[in-house]
Amino acid sequence: MWKNPKVWSLAIAETITWAGIFYLFPAMLMRWEAYFGWSRVELTFGFTGALIISAGTGIFAGRLIDRGHGRTLMTVSAFTGGLLIAMLPLLQHLWQFYLIWLLIGFTMAGCLYEPCFAFLTHVYYPKSKRPIIIVTLVAGFAGTLCFPLSSVITNYIHWQAAVWVFSVLVCGLAVPLFWYGASTTPAQKHFPPTTRPTPLTTIVTPLLRSPTFWCLVVAFACFSLNHSMIISHILPLLDSQGVSANYAVIAASSIGVAQVLGRLVLITVERRLSMLLISMCSFIGLSLASVNLAFAGTATIILCLFVCLQGGSAGIGSIAKPTVTADLLGSANFGAISAMVSIAHMLGFAFGPALSGLIWSVTDYDTVIKVTGTLALIGVFSLFIAQKSSRN
Repeated sequence: MWKNPKVWSLAIAETITWAGIFYLFPAMLMRWEAYFGWSRVELTFGFTGALIISAGTGIFAGRLIDRGHGRTLMTVSAFTGGLLIAMLPLLQHLWQFYLIWLLIGFTMAGCLYEPCFAFLTHVYYPKSKRPIIIVTLVAGFAGTLCFPLSSVITNYIHWQAAVWVFSVLVCGLAVPLFWYGASTTPAQKHFPPTTRPTPLTTIVTPLLRSPTFWCLVVAFACFSLNHSMIISHILPLLDSQGVSANYAVIAASSIGVAQVLGRLVLITVERRLSMLLISMCSFIGLSLASVNLAFAGTATIILCLFVCLQGGSAGIGSIAKPTVTADLLGSANFGAISAMVSIAHMLGFAFGPALSGLIWSVTDYDTVIKVTGTLALIGVFSLFIAQKSSRN
């Protein structure tokens, strides 16, 4: 699996797509606030809308993957997303900003982690854990690519140029890599051909009656809400704790590196520990990260601990999610099942930016940090209940 060029192609494509579509928003948030004159809360509502659309349309993307259209879905979605990003510098009104991000939300549903993981699980299960790890190892550097590169281009040219550079990278590099990497077909022994696809209601109805499903929904919603609240406001969050602008950019860029390091650690322990236990540990790590973030401005070592815990835990959790879902809910029709679980997961990502902005506008960023730490603890408890429910 480590020598599979198609898996590595998907890994590089995901890195570029996450950098150019997802991380571009937090990297540019303060620049857009100063340039357009719109408030931080108003801007984050655009990103929130994109992620809500992504969550709502994810199940349809999962169905397309189940029916063998993953290659076309990811390629077209990435290309369209890259074109929409290029339009951001041309905007003049807030409603135009919202419209572009709502359209980008549809493309997110077809080319970010969720469809890619569903595709890899569909093709390689029960050996899908390794290709997922490869993809996330490489794509963990998306933030490391986006934050410093966008900062340098913006400082030496302007932010519009930075946006256009990422648009070119997505359309010119990620798109052909998706087309090549997703050309693999599933092994017949794991997914025998069927004459008729399973009706969606046949898949959804038992899920909605399953306590295990709802526990996973709560857990992964807390996970994504925690990480989204922090990463979408990472620069102003660090600024509020007294971290200098240069150190804040370095810290934000290093979270991606920490994700990769966390996944490397996971490789060494995955055969000795269950993925459910590993996932629980990642939630505990997120909670401890919030504790360190509250004191990040007091010492460099504490700032480093925050980066390692937040990035490492998020990196491990992103790998654990599809595997834990398949282990507890089954691998048949996994595209649709994964999308159902991921609706709440993506809604957490969706509401994270706006929730952080609203809490900040009413109180301060210290309250945001308290909320993120509490969410991580709720996630641990939910995973524990999911395990008990699955056994029963």
